[in-house]
Amino acid sequence: MNILMLAEVSACCLTGGAARTLREQAIGLKQRGHNVCLLVRAPLTDAKPQAVFNGIPEFRYAVYRKSAPAFVLSSIIRSVGVFDSLVVRGFPVEVGVIHQALAGFGPLLLRRCRVRAWIYYCHSLAYEEYLTRNPPPSGLGKRWLYWLHAGLRFFIEHWVIRRCATVVVESRFMRARVMAKHRVSAERIGLIPAAADIGRFRPVADRLARRAQLGLPPDRPAIFTVRNLIPRMGLENLIKALAEPKIARENLLLLIGGEGPLRPHLERLIRTLKLEAKIVLKGFIPEDELAAYYQCADLVVMPSAALEGFGLVTVEALACGTPVLGTPVGAIPEILSQIDPRLLAKGNDARSIAAALADILLLIRNNPVELNQLSAKGLRQVANVYNWGKHNEQLEAVLLAQA
Repeated sequence: MNILMLAEVSACCLTGGAARTLREQAIGLKQRGHNVCLLVRAPLTDAKPQAVFNGIPEFRYAVYRKSAPAFVLSSIIRSVGVFDSLVVRGFPVEVGVIHQALAGFGPLLLRRCRVRAWIYYCHSLAYEEYLTRNPPPSGLGKRWLYWLHAGLRFFIEHWVIRRCATVVVESRFMRARVMAKHRVSAERIGLIPAAADIGRFRPVADRLARRAQLGLPPDRPAIFTVRNLIPRMGLENLIKALAEPKIARENLLLLIGGEGPLRPHLERLIRTLKLEAKIVLKGFIPEDELAAYYQCADLVVMPSAALEGFGLVTVEALACGTPVLGTPVGAIPEILSQIDPRLLAKGNDARSIAAALADILLLIRNNPVELNQLSAKGLRQVANVYNWGKHNEQLEAVLLAQA
């Protein structure tokens, strides 16, 4: 089967969960005997029109970024141009898998009949992501443009979803969002949990040695999280939790990986709360170093405040044998409640996170046997449910059913 995957992220530039999912799906489907090709928006850091990974070609189109209309129009025209070039090159597309709505809008609008079946893979809702990443500006004119941008994202995503044969989501939470916001029936939605690469994310024999490699102290509980530094990730509440009385006396070290517009604000918050000795903003962590941080941490935290459609960090950390503490937001409870209720904070505010952290730190200190049991439960859950082999087997079944 000839499969074209369309996305606004590159499988060659792994800067987040959507790109990692795209890459793992492409590799997995190729291993299952399919011809796979990617059509993506060119990343800002690499403008080459074509790249290859694992023998899979990735064709790219550049866009104009000076204004929203130019951005949308250039995305439509240039994605269609690359689509046509693939057909000329002798790649007749049988199934198109759209990972972000704007990436598939042009080909679906103008070349819909050239593809036997279109599938929409929904990581999250585009307009909700926009609203959580961009707080409303001041001023009537700017606020009007803000809501126009959000509305345009909703319209494009709604139009694309309604014209795809099937929508695939990664969690019950996201299935409910798609049904409520885009009026899609449950019969048209397939649920396939995302996963971890269990070949790369796995327990390490000597955690202290791994810490030494990263230059981390051996005698302090290490907490790790990796997030885009944007408001919905809940990092402000996690930082504030370390100043709560239950946690303030703990000699712990919090490592925050990731970059984003919220960084200056987080740096000021850390200074204001006098937590410089306890919190380190590590910046962007390359893919080949990510597993080491999961492996050496005593605990990984998912402090999400909103819209967690799945959360690859959760299952990647569990695959490394590291317990994960999360907030009761989005899909996080779907994963962690299967392991132990103590891994879920009662809320996403600083006080709730601090209370849950205090309980887990007590467990780490006083009950290593029970801690090992938690790790073992997480590893079993990844082996049975959250691995890419199982994910791609289920995805292939969806594609074959539509083709």
